[in-house]
Amino acid sequence: MPRGNQAQDFDAISLDPRGMHHMQSHRFPKQWAQNSYNYLQAARRQCRNAFVLRSAIGDDCRAMDKKRANQSSAVNYALRERVAETENLYRSLRSSVVATSRELQELALAREQLLRTVHDNKARKRVTEECLMNRTQRPHREMLRDTAEVMLEHELTKLHETINSQRMSIRDIEARMAKLQKLKKSLEADMLDKRQALDVDAYTLNMHAPGAKRSHSARHHRKRPAYDHTPTTPR
Repeated sequence: MPRGNQAQDFDAISLDPRGMHHMQSHRFPKQWAQNSYNYLQAARRQCRNAFVLRSAIGDDCRAMDKKRANQSSAVNYALRERVAETENLYRSLRSSVVATSRELQELALAREQLLRTVHDNKARKRVTEECLMNRTQRPHREMLRDTAEVMLEHELTKLHETINSQRMSIRDIEARMAKLQKLKKSLEADMLDKRQALDVDAYTLNMHAPGAKRSHSARHHRKRPAYDHTPTTPR
């Protein structure tokens, strides 16, 4: 066998003591190490990218936390303003209801006084009418239009006018009382609404305010939040 062929065959295969063949590796140490270096560089690059990503996410989370805190403070301020305004309106409505009730009582007393006065004037009118009728019993030759008769007629006219005026005053009082009664009902209904709105807003503020002490009922009825405010840690 020629020598050159023997060398070529020796480079292609080798024979171990047991007579088994194996393929010769074509990777040199530099190539073998380069693959590991590539992995190492890729790992360092990905770690740097991951660090940058985590830092950016952390900055975003802190910015969102700050924005959320500002929004939460704004909500608390708005709720406190609403509670304060509702309390002021509630106190004003309550004072108005008290004043309206007092005025209704005064009007009722005035009406009763007028009714008694009308009753007395009607009785006086009947007496005056009887006096005028009684004077007609004078003898025919004694019939005369004197001062007494004129004054009796004048008194009767004035009593009639007074009674009519007082009856008009009673009707005015009754109309005013009806308006005040209607207004009082509206005030009381509005006051009840304000009381309920105040309780709702105060309860909402107690729920929303950071670190606020919640009552047992507040903890018991607290609903699950629609979303979680807690920022997630980047993985």
